Amino acid sequence: MRMQQTLAWIGDPRRRRLAYALVALVLLVLCVVPRPYVARAKVVPQDAGSIGLGSMTNAAGGGLQGFAALLGGAKTPVDFYLAVGRGTEVTDAVIQRLKLVGEEGYPNIEKARLALGKRVDIHSLTGGIVEVEVRTHDSAFAQKLAETYVRAISDRLTALGEDRVRRKQAVVQRRFKEAAGRVVRAEGALGEFRRRNNLAAPEAQLGSALSLRAGLEAQLQAKLVELSTLEQFQGPENPQLMAARSEVSQLRAQIARSARPDTGPAGPNVAGLTEVSGEYLNRYRDYRFAQALYEVYARASEEVAVETLAAETATDVQIIEAPRLDDDRKFNISAVALLALVIALALFTEVYAPATGIRLWRSHE
Repeated sequence: MRMQQTLAWIGDPRRRRLAYALVALVLLVLCVVPRPYVARAKVVPQDAGSIGLGSMTNAAGGGLQGFAALLGGAKTPVDFYLAVGRGTEVTDAVIQRLKLVGEEGYPNIEKARLALGKRVDIHSLTGGIVEVEVRTHDSAFAQKLAETYVRAISDRLTALGEDRVRRKQAVVQRRFKEAAGRVVRAEGALGEFRRRNNLAAPEAQLGSALSLRAGLEAQLQAKLVELSTLEQFQGPENPQLMAARSEVSQLRAQIARSARPDTGPAGPNVAGLTEVSGEYLNRYRDYRFAQALYEVYARASEEVAVETLAAETATDVQIIEAPRLDDDRKFNISAVALLALVIALALFTEVYAPATGIRLWRSHE
């Protein structure tokens, strides 16, 4: 019976249109009352390159660039900053600073998180800019909430940066000490090898030995030409011919001795130096590698020191646009959506259905 009365009331065009008008009027008022306010703040998170570390890395060379990237010195993507801004730590910090949980606020922190999740939107813009958008019905609270979010995001990024720097500093200092000890050991092994083989400088020693042997071979060739000439024009008992033969024999003996590995007061000859050259190259390569590694970690230690100083003296967020309220008039989105739905329903039942012959309501006497 009640259902039939309801259908009869809805089927009356005058009552139905009056209901549409009343509902639309109420929703129209709710679109602007209470008035919503939107506060915005635009920030740009800073990376290592913004405090001069990028230029230091470029000046140090390509090898240090790769090392800095390995330690986390590469540019951080904007998705990381969005994750930090939307994280629970930032939300809890805002709730604690504004004292949103208590007698005058929300009953517990879970409800406060849900409320802030509906009122606050953190998104990215072109150019790596992060925008904080707050929508409430209180203009002062909206602006204060945006300011608190900016400070909470900055503090959170600063804390994460300090933790990252501390971990990098611990790694670099440990590796720096190991590199210093490796240089000492490699240098000691190379020095002991030089003393054992009586070598002041193996590069110079090898060059000197090769030059000596080349000189002996050149002298031998010259004496052989001279001996051949004397044999053609002088007799076998000629003193000059005999002296040339004696010099040729001496030169051949010296060259033969240089071909046998031997170590004298001046160090090893060419053959002896060839035998120890493999061991020398291994020790010298270890020394050069240890020295290069020490230089890399020394530069990295200076870079981490500068980064630590910058983290202590500079904020991690640069404010592009301070928190402010939008100048244009805002509307309540839910009321606007319901008003559009009511208008569409009214047009369908009062205009479209009669025009197309669709019967939505049964006639009742």
